[in-house]
Order: sequence, then structure tokens, then C-alpha cells
Amino acid sequence: MTTALRTRPSTRIAALDWLRGIMLVASVTINSMVILPPSFHHSPWDGVNLEDVIFPIFVTLSGCGLAFALNRRTDWPRFARRVVVLFGLGLVYNWVVDGTQSLGELRFTGVLQLYAVVVLLTALGHQLTRTWRGWLGWTAFYASTYSALLMWWSTRCPDSTLTRECNPSGAIDSAVFGSHMYAGGLLGHDPEGLVAIYGSMVSVAAGATIGHLVLAIHRRSNDVPLRRYVAPLTLLGAGLLAAAWLLPRAADVLGTDLPMMKRLWTPPFALAIAGGVAIAMGLAVVVTRKIESRPVLDAALLYWLVALGRNSLLVYFGSHVLSSLLRRYPGGPGEGVLFQAVNALGGGWAGQIAVTLALLLFWTTLAVVLHRRRIYLTA
Repeated sequence: MTTALRTRPSTRIAALDWLRGIMLVASVTINSMVILPPSFHHSPWDGVNLEDVIFPIFVTLSGCGLAFALNRRTDWPRFARRVVVLFGLGLVYNWVVDGTQSLGELRFTGVLQLYAVVVLLTALGHQLTRTWRGWLGWTAFYASTYSALLMWWSTRCPDSTLTRECNPSGAIDSAVFGSHMYAGGLLGHDPEGLVAIYGSMVSVAAGATIGHLVLAIHRRSNDVPLRRYVAPLTLLGAGLLAAAWLLPRAADVLGTDLPMMKRLWTPPFALAIAGGVAIAMGLAVVVTRKIESRPVLDAALLYWLVALGRNSLLVYFGSHVLSSLLRRYPGGPGEGVLFQAVNALGGGWAGQIAVTLALLLFWTTLAVVLHRRRIYLTA
């Protein structure tokens, strides 16, 4: 998962890591659950369920983090290494978890591979602009061009509706990857394929906009009143949410289809997530600044979440990989260690809560230990 250890301290805005920490608690919890209400699972096609928003929030917050990291210069050796390592680990993960028997069956796409590509594209984008206005322009570019593609494609579909059988991912990703795509292409789309990657760039570009706006406010003065963060970030968030609301309605007027959905990572979906993150960031700056001045609250509500956020890449992907393996091994899907542990601890919700708390404790303890030693693992 990681190839570089950064032990030097850096000046950071705690709000980003705090939000990442909250997201990671939700992510580890979802990954640990074998008793999952239907409304939590990924939506079968259009619509949005709880599990659909976790990774897009991570990608949006990653855009914020990349804005902080790339606001002055780009360490190209580091980013090239990150892309190669993440992509390679994604292939290894697919080989192990999917039980791939031959190269012809290996799935080339996945969440690690998607993240690797958006990191590369974001680093390249920072060669052109390092301002919030510039990245707002990138957000508009990705959202408008991807919306145009989806709306045009829907005109080729029965009833002008994007379906599993008629969508750009099914055609484009199948042509590029063939049997190496999600479920061998049998489900008609790839949620981490080229089309979804383009959609995810709406999320990461919006995240970079948020990050650069925070930096722009922060640079004005070390004593900027906290309300100066809330108003512009709330305004940005409201604008993104308005765009997410307007785009599907504009598509309806044109007789085309532009749904809110994760499976194709549509612009309305990405913009809605980013709008919520922008507003949350403004509030998080206020909350973290208030908490930092109170040691008891800092220990209870901030420090451990910031520790998780500082090692978000490790905890997010590490917990996903570990939980996936524990679900499948040694007895296969539905019979792995995770299921056995839930049953051994009483079964039902009692066993599930115990397993979830144990995994949260493990990842939080690891993150706190690394944070105390100023060790941050990055690809």
C-alpha cells in the first residue's frame, strides 16, 4: 500500500484531517458489517444509498488534500511512484480477492486504480492552475463535458433512458478492457472504469476548488475570523448543490437522461457530494479551531480523528482490503473470518457491533501510534 514514510512535520489545516477521520469511521464501519440493511448497500443502478457516498467523499476530500500538497510545486517522482504503486496494488488485490486463475480473467480496474488515475490527472491539472477559481473552471469543464456525453448517449437508448444495457461505460469500457472489466462486462458497466474515472474527476476537481479556497482565506492572515471561512465555503457548497439539482432538470427539458447515481458517477451525484463537503469544511474549520483550545475536547473529539485523517490512504484502502479478505477467507464468500467472528460473539447485532468496534479500535490505535511518531504512510 505504501512506499514512502514522511517523518517531517508540516503545517496543516486540521479541519481536512478531522473530516477525513469522520469519513473513515463510517468507512470502516460499513466495511466491517455482514448484517447490512438493504438501504446501506450500493444502489443496483440509479439512485443513491449510504454505501454509494463513502468513496466519492474520500475522493472529494482527496482533491482538497492534493490542493494543499500541490499549491506551490509538484514532486513528480513521488506522484509517479504513487500512481504506479497504487495501480499495481489494485491488480494484486483483484487477483487475490477475486480468486483470479489466469491473466485472461484478471480485472484491470478497481478503486485503487481509479484513485491512482485521479491523483495523476490532478497533479497534471496543477501545472495549469493553482487557484480556486482555476479549479472551479476545471470542475465546470469536467461536469459539462461529461453531462453532454451522458445526455447525448441517452438519446440512443430506448425511451432516452440510461440503463445497464445502454450506457457509455458498457460500450467504452468493454471495448477497452474486454473481459478484464467489472464482472467481465456481464453487468453492462464498470463503476471504476474509464467512464467512471472521468466522472470522478468532477469530484476531485471540486475538492481541489474547496482546498484552494481554504488556502486563499488562510493566507490572508493568521488571525482571519472563523466566520470568514464559513460564508465563502457555504456559498461554494450552495452553488455546487444548485448545479446538482439543475442538471437533471435541464436534461429533462431536453428530453434526455442525466440521473443521480454512483454506478456511472454522474455529474449531479458528484456535485451534490462536493457541495456537502464544501459546507462541512467551513463548519469543520470553526469546530476544530474551537476544540484545539480545549485539551479535554481535543483528546475526546479531535486528536484521534485527526490521526485517522493523517493516514487516510492507509486506513481507507487498508480497511477495505482487510475486510474484503476476512469476508472471503478461509471458507469462501459468506463463510470467512468476519462471519465466523460475528457468530462467535453472539451472532446478530450483538456480534456485529462487537466486530465493528474491534476493527475500529484496531485502525484507530494504529493511526494514533503512527501519528504520535509523526509517521505518515503515502504511496
